[in-house]
Amino acid sequence: MKQKIGIIKFGGITLIISGILFFAQYLFVLPMPSPPLSDAHLMTWLQEWRFNISMVDELLFFATLLLIPSIVALYRILVKVDKIKTWLGCGLVAVIIPIHLFLVIILGRLVYPVYDIELSPDIYKLVLSLYYGGMHAVSLILGVATILLCFVIRRSSIGKSVAYFGFVVGTLDLIGAYPWLIGTAMVFVSQLFFPAWFVILGVKILGRSEEEEG
Repeated sequence: MKQKIGIIKFGGITLIISGILFFAQYLFVLPMPSPPLSDAHLMTWLQEWRFNISMVDELLFFATLLLIPSIVALYRILVKVDKIKTWLGCGLVAVIIPIHLFLVIILGRLVYPVYDIELSPDIYKLVLSLYYGGMHAVSLILGVATILLCFVIRRSSIGKSVAYFGFVVGTLDLIGAYPWLIGTAMVFVSQLFFPAWFVILGVKILGRSEEEEG
């Protein structure tokens, strides 16, 4: 029992930190304009925003790894409420982890040299298209996972308020998966709500673990 409580508390802490890191990543993305199409402008864009891209890459790596214990903690709390929805929701969040780690490798090719291998503008365009395509898939998966988990959270000790906020976040994730349709401002709103929900959920998980200890 002590081990279980420890896992829940640790998962709540990592979820809070993960949310903060995801938010910090978005702050580095926010001032960046869309990549230009011409080869010369693209190379200039990469040089100008090299630091931002490298920070996004590093923050995404650590924020993603911290999701592992967070998923375990959330699963421990929710599985007794609804096993099937918990399996599906936590499983979908778990799927995001290897996708994000792959995107970290992809994004790193824009800023980190490998044996002084020079990439052509066409390769950089391919790397960028893979990254944005991957983020599109992540937003869709995360949106579905969030909505599924919130149906369970609503009936759990975490509380209905967190669940209802999560429904909004899940919907915004689905909308934010199409940045070319909704514009930069709406994308930032969706990206702001997602880490905020992580932090709030992490705080609630911490509170629940303290109640169990008592």
